Amino acid sequence: MSKPLRCHLLIGPPASGKSTIANLLAIELGARVLSTDLIREELYGDPFIQGHWPEIAEALHGRLKASVAEGQAVIVDATHAKRPWRLAILQALALPQPVEWIGWWLTTPIDTCLEWNRGRHRKVPEAVIHQFTAALADPVFAPDRSEGFSALIDFDPSLQSDLTAGLRDCLKGLEKRIAAARNREKVKERHGYSRLLDLERLLYLLQLMSRYPGLSAKDPATGEELETICNPLPEGDLAQRAGVYLSRLRGECYGDAEALARDLQWLEAQGFFQVAPVTTAIEAPAAGAGLDSNLGGWPALADSTVFLRVMTLLRHLLQTPFDQQKGTPLPSHLISQLQAIPGGYVAGESATLRKDIERVLTPYGFRSRNDNVRHGYALGAAVLSAPRLREIHNVVAQSARRLGDPTAQDLLAELDERLRWGGVLADDDVPVRVFANRSIVHPDLVRPDSLANPQQAEKLEEAIAANQRVLLERFSQAAQFDDSATGELRVWPLQLVFHNIGWYLAYEEDGVGRECGLIGTERLDRLALRKVDTGFARLATARRQGVQRLTRLMEMGGGIYFGDSLEAQLALCVADPVLARAQLVTVRFLCKPWVYRFLREGLQRYPLEQMRLSRPLPGEHWRQPAAAPLVLDPLPKAEHPYPVELDLPRWTVERDVDFRRWLFGYGDGIKIESPAALAEEHANKSNAVAALYLLHKAMGS
Repeated sequence: MSKPLRCHLLIGPPASGKSTIANLLAIELGARVLSTDLIREELYGDPFIQGHWPEIAEALHGRLKASVAEGQAVIVDATHAKRPWRLAILQALALPQPVEWIGWWLTTPIDTCLEWNRGRHRKVPEAVIHQFTAALADPVFAPDRSEGFSALIDFDPSLQSDLTAGLRDCLKGLEKRIAAARNREKVKERHGYSRLLDLERLLYLLQLMSRYPGLSAKDPATGEELETICNPLPEGDLAQRAGVYLSRLRGECYGDAEALARDLQWLEAQGFFQVAPVTTAIEAPAAGAGLDSNLGGWPALADSTVFLRVMTLLRHLLQTPFDQQKGTPLPSHLISQLQAIPGGYVAGESATLRKDIERVLTPYGFRSRNDNVRHGYALGAAVLSAPRLREIHNVVAQSARRLGDPTAQDLLAELDERLRWGGVLADDDVPVRVFANRSIVHPDLVRPDSLANPQQAEKLEEAIAANQRVLLERFSQAAQFDDSATGELRVWPLQLVFHNIGWYLAYEEDGVGRECGLIGTERLDRLALRKVDTGFARLATARRQGVQRLTRLMEMGGGIYFGDSLEAQLALCVADPVLARAQLVTVRFLCKPWVYRFLREGLQRYPLEQMRLSRPLPGEHWRQPAAAPLVLDPLPKAEHPYPVELDLPRWTVERDVDFRRWLFGYGDGIKIESPAALAEEHANKSNAVAALYLLHKAMGS
């Protein structure tokens, strides 16, 4: 049997001596040098013009194939600083005959590279030398025999007094070195993913799918993330789209759509895409004829035993993220979960499991390098168990159906589809918790241009996220109070807020000439989005400050009506609590026992520091929460013995409809003492209702 053709691949940062070594090797071996710099000079007239890499690669690969077909040994002179660049030639490129690749990794110290670079006619930016040196120093993805090298030679030209003699010494011991390495690897039982390129493509695909299930960009946030990888977003089937993303993220050699289609089929057959945990044994694909083209080394997972146990662990972690048990070391617990699966780990292999995690899960992006292992090994978007996913589905469903959340409606449709695909959701599932409250706005009956429409609401949310100003229009036929504003509204949208009966937009008016504007709210179904001023984005800090003021106003007023005075709002939002409290009006009323029991239980309507409640009557014994402000003396002989005081914004006391519905809703169960105007209003409303029924009774008689 004739010896295979032997070719050489040089590796090293710029100015490390590659071209010199290439030319010396060419003389020693009678080999042909293929240099990317020379190809650039031929194509563009200058080796420093980077040009279009696919055009350069086409020329390089074409000449390499032609030389191999002729039986001509080749020396490829380029940096090859990153693994995908090496694999593109060693394993991704189909050659006319098998090649025994020898790697020459020039380990020239960076200081020497920088010095040699300064003395060259064609200087490379020093930042490039630093960048490529760092890439070659990566502890996981540094050059390795497993990439397909029959031998990988570390060679430092700066240490050689005679370069030619040094190269000859390396070449002399090459045959024994290759034979010894092959003998060590004979025991490996190979499979369909034994080649490093195939193995890494599978792992990168799985990591991509765990982060972006289905590679779907239906929600704006995911769409933006995917667009940073590839814009416009790729089209085609799942394998074709995955190929585009992996080419951009990891390297062109991982983007073979046909190979990815086979990978997806294998992953599905092994249960990786099922949400419910799978306990069947993983079956490694058979070793194909393509493995014969690799005359070099193999990764650790090239052995079926190692591959099966690692993929069993990976599948388990995808399907049961954060699987752990208190009081048990995490590796031991995981092994106890996997040892019943053929091919998984067995008792006592904790150290092996940790090692597999260090060389597979962390390097290939399944967990953060700095993650605390006590938190588990959750993978990408898979962070919840099936029962928790059902709970989330129920919450989203309640928000979409009962509260009429326009955004949740789209989210529910996608979540519903995915969970049914995964078998997590059944048609007869009955929720444990439901919302009795509901939006009074029926989603099917709103106007198409209303912000309550999911498509319009999504545009509004995008404007909020982008800190953009919008032009809104209030519908002229919408219900409104006598003094409500009408017409157009040019505002900075802040948040969508559900309050009592429906969804509202909280916004900040465009305060021309001022740092901030009046904060207000409008119900979504009464508004139309007429324009997004894409050229009027403001700093994120401005919106953050607006939201902080909005939150403060809602907390202190207990509602979403904030008056019509910017000065009053700002006075209430000052950092000094004493100054802020000075802007509040005290409402004092007396309660009957049945009313006071409700009030004692509802201590989150207003901040505790704005409330003062009655102590118990003499002889009463009821639970008194330690933080409850029970500081007022009761009136033992009165019909309304329990005093209550609330400090509220002036606009709440004077005009807030929701405040009146709550307070006046207790009827004669309360007696308002101050302010006098509020007490008079309460009396007038009660008298008006009483007079109405007296009149009706008189007319009926």
